[in-house]
Amino acid sequence: MSRIAAVVLSLTLLAPVGLFAEELAEVLKRPILPDGQAARQHIEFVTKRIPKLKPAESAEAWQTQARALREKVRSDVVFKGVPEAWYNGQREVEWLETIETGKGYSIKKLRYEALPGLWIPALLYEPDDLKGKVPAVLNVNGHDSNGKSAKYKQLRCINLAKRGMLALNTEWLRMGELRGSQYSHDDLAALDLCGVSGLSVFYLAMSRGLDVLTAHPHADLDRVAMTGLSGGGWQTIILSSLDMRIKVSIPVAGYSSLRQRVINRDSIGDLEQNPTDLVSIADYAHLTALLAPRPALLIYNVTDDCCFKSATVRPNTYEPVVPFYRQAGVERAFEFYENSDPGTHNYELDNRQQLYRFLTQHWLDAKGSTAEIPSEEEVKTAEELKVGIPAHNATFRSLAEQFAQKLPRDMPLKLSEMRHRLKNILRWEDRQVRGERAGEKAHVGNLTVDRFLLSDGTWEFPGVVVTPEDFSQTVILVADSGYAEQADWIAKLTAEGTRVVCFDPVFMGEANPPGSLYQNVQLAATVGGRPLGIQASQILATVRLASEYLTLSDVKLLAQGPRSSLAALCAAAVDENNLIADVQTDDLPETLKAFFRPGRKYDRTPEIYCFGLLESFDIPQLTQMHAASRKQ
Repeated sequence: MSRIAAVVLSLTLLAPVGLFAEELAEVLKRPILPDGQAARQHIEFVTKRIPKLKPAESAEAWQTQARALREKVRSDVVFKGVPEAWYNGQREVEWLETIETGKGYSIKKLRYEALPGLWIPALLYEPDDLKGKVPAVLNVNGHDSNGKSAKYKQLRCINLAKRGMLALNTEWLRMGELRGSQYSHDDLAALDLCGVSGLSVFYLAMSRGLDVLTAHPHADLDRVAMTGLSGGGWQTIILSSLDMRIKVSIPVAGYSSLRQRVINRDSIGDLEQNPTDLVSIADYAHLTALLAPRPALLIYNVTDDCCFKSATVRPNTYEPVVPFYRQAGVERAFEFYENSDPGTHNYELDNRQQLYRFLTQHWLDAKGSTAEIPSEEEVKTAEELKVGIPAHNATFRSLAEQFAQKLPRDMPLKLSEMRHRLKNILRWEDRQVRGERAGEKAHVGNLTVDRFLLSDGTWEFPGVVVTPEDFSQTVILVADSGYAEQADWIAKLTAEGTRVVCFDPVFMGEANPPGSLYQNVQLAATVGGRPLGIQASQILATVRLASEYLTLSDVKLLAQGPRSSLAALCAAAVDENNLIADVQTDDLPETLKAFFRPGRKYDRTPEIYCFGLLESFDIPQLTQMHAASRKQ
């Protein structure tokens, strides 16, 4: 073909693109799902999988169940895939400068290893002239960039020390001295991808702090408490429910039942608060019940401007647990307090005084004042309280990279065995997709657009078939952003004589519920789902439907974006019927390890961080599985 002829042909092919792409885009953007359906089915998927909390036959029977539940949460969630060296054995503690305040207490600076290579700065507020055994309180903090130097936290620790208690003030990841993107909570997903629980890092950071506190020669092990605001409240319920060394628990505005959080989206929280599989075993109401019969004060705020407004939490997190305390004969040991002054997201004076009251009530036989001791002038700057961390302190990504060096593990398995393993990782369900027409056909120039409402029995999702007058081939297309955003690409394909079948798997395009993509994915994963597996199974099932309906063979699958590309590749890898002849991916790197690098963020591609995928499969293994299928 001459150069001129090629140019003429190119212009001829591109003409429909310019003419029809804008109009085609308008047609593709017309909704197919019933209004609100994406949100409703997501909520239903999550809530149906939340286990119900039921009192046991007796208080003694509950304690037996509680021990088993604690062990299951620890083994199947917190420490899943975690090397024993992380949680067994002694970790180092370095004691540094002591600040003598002259106010009846001193502040001892220290840092401790949460796990090999990860050091946590902390401060121990210690009463002067200690004698005998005294109460000890683990103080954790939440999403406050000031970290351990936050004024309200300093005042709390000072007051506890002035009341004769040991108060350990620990730093939290990405706050205070650990502030920085290298400690982003979302990065725990890199460990999850390796098959190592990223939640374990958070758990060990607080449990090792508890080790330090309880090792103090004056710590009374029968009077150990834990408290914190927001993310500190979350830490408090996690550790208190699973570690019986905590004798009194006072979480403040930090958690609720998952049912509450699905409906009140401002309370969904971060990835560590929705760890993979947790709520398939125990909801936060269950964790609260695990506190019984130990004293617990749940503090929430009436007009909380962050999350967990008291009225939304009490019915699903406090009230279901009251029967457990009543059954144990200690109903008064379980309290719910609503703060109205100031009522916002806080651990200010009123909430702190509730802490002092509750500790006094249970430890000091209601003796002594519960009013805060004025200590404003003793609050120190962050620089004065600086402890320091090693230059090469471990991070989520550095830890993940260490594991990834040996991943994926060798798998001298038959193709059928590899498929079985991949399906287990993806929590695969063999889906049957059915479709029904959604309205009349639309016509855009020489294109006919057929619209379908597809369903696999659990999820409904939209699909369209765009057909030119004369076509010589058919492709199936999925895209991270949804097919409605691919009008230019679809117009170009149809101009080249290609019929295009498009659909949006769950969490893509029109099938993604309102709100944050990463939070939608988290909620599905914490109740035991694997969003990547759902997407891959929907892709394969829809390919099967299209093959039957349109009499296709050797399907070419096009994916735009890393999320749909990995899902398509997984679908092809488990395609036992060899329906998928070719997979064209986009923005999918040569290795999943690339998703540990800067620029690749969990919140943009959350499904890719499927728990344990990299442990057995990387991109080359998935590609080879598909190639092996084609040779059979």
